[in-house]
Amino acid sequence: MKKNLITVIILALCVVNLILNIMLVFVCMPSAKKTNNLITEIASVLDLELESNEGNNSVELKNMATFDIEKQVVNLKDDGSGKSHFVQVGLTLELDSSADDYADLNTVLSNSTGAVFDEARDVIQGYTASEISDQKNQEQIKKQILEKLQNKYGTRCVYNVSFSSFTIQ
Repeated sequence: MKKNLITVIILALCVVNLILNIMLVFVCMPSAKKTNNLITEIASVLDLELESNEGNNSVELKNMATFDIEKQVVNLKDDGSGKSHFVQVGLTLELDSSADDYADLNTVLSNSTGAVFDEARDVIQGYTASEISDQKNQEQIKKQILEKLQNKYGTRCVYNVSFSSFTIQ
């Protein structure tokens, strides 16, 4: 009789445990899913904000100014073919005329176009003719030139660099 009573008690505890597990699944899981969705939405919003602030160099149209540097020839890195390759490149710097240091920077740029082009030359000479003909590498070159100019002159007034001409030989 005792064995049957213990078996019945164990069976009853198993049934209670099963009922509690079922309640746990139906009560706690929906709230856990909602919490997970909320965290996912917050993370996606934060990622969007980080991306938009990182790459967004928006300047109002009325505050846009450009500074052109005439075409110059730059020798390219040797690619092992035995032929010398070069690129004729002209640069256009896009400036924010509403920046505090715009007037000073514009004067400095006007008086030292050679120094500005030297920064670009240093970057361009690190590429071979086949590498520099790739559009992705050209975008990378522009970013590197922009970073070097911003660091050299300690300003964010220069917000973009573009090629006014680009001819590979």
